[in-house]
Amino acid sequence: MSVGHAGNCRCRASELRPLISLILMMGMMNRRYQGNHMNHKNQWSNVPNKVYAAVVVGTQTMEIQAFDLPVIGEDEGLLKVELCGVCGSDPRIYRWTDPKRFPLIMGHELVGHIERLGRQAAQRWGVRVGDRVIVEHLFGCGHCRWCLVGEYRFCKERQGYGGTTSSNVPPHLWGAYSQYMYLAPNSRVHRISEDVPAEAAAMTCANIGNGLRWVRTKGGVTIGDTVVVLGPGGQGLAAILAAHEAGASAIIAVGLAQDEHRFEVSKLFGATHAINLEQADPLETVLELTDGLLADVVVDLTGATASFPLALDLARPMGTVVVGSNTGLQEVTIVPSKIPLKEIRVQGVNTHDTPAVRAAIKIVESRRYPIEKMVTHHFSLAEADKAVRVAGGEIQLDGFIKGVIVPN
Repeated sequence: MSVGHAGNCRCRASELRPLISLILMMGMMNRRYQGNHMNHKNQWSNVPNKVYAAVVVGTQTMEIQAFDLPVIGEDEGLLKVELCGVCGSDPRIYRWTDPKRFPLIMGHELVGHIERLGRQAAQRWGVRVGDRVIVEHLFGCGHCRWCLVGEYRFCKERQGYGGTTSSNVPPHLWGAYSQYMYLAPNSRVHRISEDVPAEAAAMTCANIGNGLRWVRTKGGVTIGDTVVVLGPGGQGLAAILAAHEAGASAIIAVGLAQDEHRFEVSKLFGATHAINLEQADPLETVLELTDGLLADVVVDLTGATASFPLALDLARPMGTVVVGSNTGLQEVTIVPSKIPLKEIRVQGVNTHDTPAVRAAIKIVESRRYPIEKMVTHHFSLAEADKAVRVAGGEIQLDGFIKGVIVPN
């Protein structure tokens, strides 16, 4: 039945009441549906029409660009970025020379709040509009061999955030060097407490999650082990924390004179000893500390070519060397025979997975460690270029460990 002006209606008022009630109910349902896509304040006026992001347009070239706020479907979401860490891999991405990889938006160490959310996405992720969440770096296609066995890190489509997808690909917001970030249907989204400092929350996935997976799951560190961590940067500190959580009895941080402030923080995360390479011979010191046994597990996280040969020297017979140090295309000179002669297991590692992230959330929320102390410098979105150059060592700042970008 069509409804026009009251004078044109052919039905009595009593007959119209059920229809009017139905129309009102449909209107309420529509408003609820729209509410699933509103910001956490439920006021569309507070959501901007344009989103600003720091876009890498070429090798070591970045500019602030404006994008339309994306329309969010039933199985998607939109994140308002609270904080984004500058990963040690970001300077390497910034130095890429293949023009086909640009433009892109970096940033995968993040925390933020759900701004808009589709119904299916809400059910899949178990979150609501306004929830504070962290997001895993990679998520994969969801249906290839690697995704089906849970190893989505090796998905050939390499779907994820912070450089894996060009910002030319709609809806463009594929990184957290941005005010808002798009949440694709296969994204791996996890709630995290509002009580956690933003700096600690942003470190959960790609630092603490990495450390737990690399040291415990892949490295096999267990109760009573001696662990040597080469490189006390952000990833190194996370590895130290993970070794402490796994029950290692001796945790030795190895670095340079410029790392003295990092050595101090490493003690808060469980390090029992620190070796300054410029003041002491690391092999002799580790031999002394272990009564000649050397380390059960050595974790190489320096990003320097000299560290892998050293790691092989510091590992005991039948020990493990975990290699998370990415030296790009640089060649490393080693004596291969050291590996079979000592029967050393060499384990490569890269990024985190969902079990590691879930464990990391529990540790971060427990507040057993002052994880926020890993973050020493804050940068605005307009300072993203500087933030990346600081992380890459081009610009020196006193006391630097990790930087974060505050985009809003």
